[in-house]
Amino acid sequence: MKAWMLDEPGQPLALREVAQPQPRRGAVLVRMEAVPLLSYTRSYLEGKLPYAYPPGPFSPGTNGVGVVAAVGEGVVSLRAGQRVAVNPYWIADETVREPAQALIGLTAISADSGALMADFPHGTLREFAEFPASTLIALDGLDDLSSERLAVLGKFAVPFGGLRRGRLAAGEVVVVNGTTGYFGSAAVLAALAMGASRVVALSRRAQPLQRLIELGKGRVVPVLLTGDAAQDVAAIRAASGGGADLAFDMVGQATDPNATLAALRSLRRGGRLVLMGSMQVDLPIAYQEMLLNNWELIGNFMYTRADYLALVALVASGQLPLDAVELQAYPFAGLEAAIDAAGQMAGLQCTMVVAGAGEGALAM
Repeated sequence: MKAWMLDEPGQPLALREVAQPQPRRGAVLVRMEAVPLLSYTRSYLEGKLPYAYPPGPFSPGTNGVGVVAAVGEGVVSLRAGQRVAVNPYWIADETVREPAQALIGLTAISADSGALMADFPHGTLREFAEFPASTLIALDGLDDLSSERLAVLGKFAVPFGGLRRGRLAAGEVVVVNGTTGYFGSAAVLAALAMGASRVVALSRRAQPLQRLIELGKGRVVPVLLTGDAAQDVAAIRAASGGGADLAFDMVGQATDPNATLAALRSLRRGGRLVLMGSMQVDLPIAYQEMLLNNWELIGNFMYTRADYLALVALVASGQLPLDAVELQAYPFAGLEAAIDAAGQMAGLQCTMVVAGAGEGALAM
């Protein structure tokens, strides 16, 4: 079979012929059909990110959708021919306070997750990939959606997990910071699907918000940030009807905390702020201000298995429209061009490589 291999960070990717694995006990072999790419894939491959890479050579790639080719001994619920989504967030199934965890095909997370990365170093950028059975989600009942469209689930899983951690309830008002980003734009649609009465979308530019406003059908209210702290807080509170129930922060690589602080200060008394972005500076929060407002500050990394199951159910019910995301699909052999395209993604876009795609990019 063919697999994209990275010998070590900073070295060029190579498309090689490698032996097709057989699934070990508790593992599943998946024939990959669609693999979405992260916007920072190029920086990751060049070794520019502070990640703990799998032992090389390895195939990178995190999320994806494919068909089960074979199952190993001890796998109970998955079967050959079943379409599945790959959840790269792997937590060791051990009854300890802090089990080891890793993002398959990307990075170790905890100090003790080296064994996980050594056991399953390869991600989704290969024709056949072996994964622990616990990292796969059955996509039964979604036959009307293509694998390319279902691969968009990876774009929604992260913000959906954060909104669930923030206990978003139907009828609540949500402020989303970072709405023009890859995950922030998905957070707006996820909040709507979960029943938010209003989503206040924060941005410094008006144009990228237009599509979200259209999809919101009156439930998405834009606020353009000015950088003036008092003015921004007043505008967000006004747009949220006097104060939001939940704020969701998904800023990427921010070096200015003021937008996040404005989202926090737009909360009503007893509101919650979920942090899921990658801000590069400290967040200065006054102890007394948090106390007097009964605010809750929640740091959240990724999502749970239950979150992913709930996300699939939301799609199956028709509440979350995956077709709102613009796809750019490239053939498996055209990965380098796909990586370049992924680096230019904005908002409701998703770039992926697919099995059997024709030459050149396909807008979907």
